[in-house]
Amino acid sequence: MQLVYKSMSYKLLLILILSSMLPLCPAEAQDSRYRVEVLVLTHIDHAQEPREARKLQDFSTALDFLTPPSERPEEDPVTGKDELPGAAPGELPEAAALDSGAEAAASPEDGGEEEEIDPLDVVIHLEEMGPEMQEAWRRLRLSAPFRPLQYLAWEQGSREPFPVLRIHDLETVLVEDPWAEQRLALENPDETFVFGDTVADADSPESETDQAADALPDPIAYYRLDGTVRLIRTRFLHLSMAIEWREPVFEEVLSPRYDAAPAALRPAEEGAPAVPWPSAYLVHRLEQSRPIRTGRMEYFDGPVLGLLAWITDISDTMAPETTE
Repeated sequence: MQLVYKSMSYKLLLILILSSMLPLCPAEAQDSRYRVEVLVLTHIDHAQEPREARKLQDFSTALDFLTPPSERPEEDPVTGKDELPGAAPGELPEAAALDSGAEAAASPEDGGEEEEIDPLDVVIHLEEMGPEMQEAWRRLRLSAPFRPLQYLAWEQGSREPFPVLRIHDLETVLVEDPWAEQRLALENPDETFVFGDTVADADSPESETDQAADALPDPIAYYRLDGTVRLIRTRFLHLSMAIEWREPVFEEVLSPRYDAAPAALRPAEEGAPAVPWPSAYLVHRLEQSRPIRTGRMEYFDGPVLGLLAWITDISDTMAPETTE
């Protein structure tokens, strides 16, 4: 009974914090462009027991704007373009990628007509926090039972395909490299190895080895706070999310799989000392999906994690097309 009362008190407190941030919601347009801001928070004094997981969910296929630029792949594994999908704030490049799973547009080099990108559909990462979220972050920092964890903002259109955005912190709890053996063989080409249809050895040209190395996918990083969020427009706007908070559990088990911390990207050399390896993970999860409206603060609540969302229809800010 005391736990239920305490949980209700936290919810009422958060409602009071956000009550001054609820303007009237404007009508939705058929073809709109939205500014999406989400803020993940945590309840400090929760009593929720985590579930134990032996394997973590992989969110690496989602569009990731939060990975440091130096660690991002040079080529988008989905579209094959030299840059990640999206653009810098204020830029609307003609060939910007739009989605997290659609095929790349046909180009004249492929014998097809180049598909024109509608500026309404370009996905753009935004780094500057809006005034509503700045105030929410400030109030959460000053509140006793809540703490803000991570912020993400972007612009997108109201037409399919709708991008799936990854939201995470920068603390890795695990890095898996399913291609560690191939990677090690490429770094030490004294012995013959096979990768797909490519066979290389010490006499192979260096360019072939480099090509095989470039074909290897990047190691998979799992973060302490990790998940995805997606804004979908059908008849109404829907926001869906699946976000986890993970804590590794270490037992007296050593693994020789990596030569440093679990975040290391190299397989261990022969004879290298073993390092602690998580035997399991304690996971708190927030998974919700519901209709939302623009121009007001939306709150998704969970026992441990919560999410604030502020969606703005910015269609009227788009520059009209010029006609000759």
